[in-house]
Amino acid sequence: MSSPDATPDYIHGFGEVEADRLWAQAEILSRHVFERLPLPRRGRLVELGCGVGAELEQIHRRRPELELIGVELSASHLSTAHERAAHLAHLVRADATRLPFADDCLDAAITIWVLEHVPDAVTVMREALRVLRPDGVLVCTEVDNATFRFDPPLPAVEAWWHRFCDTQTTAGGDPFIGRRLQGLAHGLGARDITTADVAVVASPDDPARQAELIDYVDDLLTSGAQTMADHEVVSSDDLDALRRDLDAARADPDVRWEYHAVQLTCRPPLP
Repeated sequence: MSSPDATPDYIHGFGEVEADRLWAQAEILSRHVFERLPLPRRGRLVELGCGVGAELEQIHRRRPELELIGVELSASHLSTAHERAAHLAHLVRADATRLPFADDCLDAAITIWVLEHVPDAVTVMREALRVLRPDGVLVCTEVDNATFRFDPPLPAVEAWWHRFCDTQTTAGGDPFIGRRLQGLAHGLGARDITTADVAVVASPDDPARQAELIDYVDDLLTSGAQTMADHEVVSSDDLDALRRDLDAARADPDVRWEYHAVQLTCRPPLP
């Protein structure tokens, strides 16, 4: 959704390293994102902020009969999506606040980890509802970064996370957008509004998954290191402390990490 020419402060950066991280993230979190996702069986579905195409691949895997459209503003991300996912979807470079589609023409619209990065989530949601047929569905799976926690606490990780969220906010995003989704949908007059908790938990009950998710957290946090350093909110010492804390987490078989996102489902207002 973000782009080097439109939003230079996209915290995770651009290029092949970030593309690989996004594809790995889509796979690691797929069971949580798609477990209850009400994907239609047929018709046309648009993903807003499709990035490098990783979630489009997940959707196609589950609903190969759907006609998929990916909308992305970043030229860099869209170039990668063309390389990796052009065979899965029709890809369009566009601003999600001004979609190039007619009213009532699509069956589903979806956002996944996108609204945290945009300065005007309300307009994105309004546009998504506009292009949906009356019985269409909008599904937004979005972050609530206040729920991120390790047990036992890791001070360097916690300090880094606060700065990470502050950097996103300074760039015009909202790292706590998930808890606002229901109110935004009500304000837009949407119908059949529901929300669900998307819980991602690393615990001693599943050591392999615990290790996988701690590695995922490491990749997520360090993906923001360059942008945060450019903003002079972290130093090399902070990065070293972060890595020591994460190594301590890996060495502790009893460590627990949890994170809760929000999945909103709604339908467009009646005419």
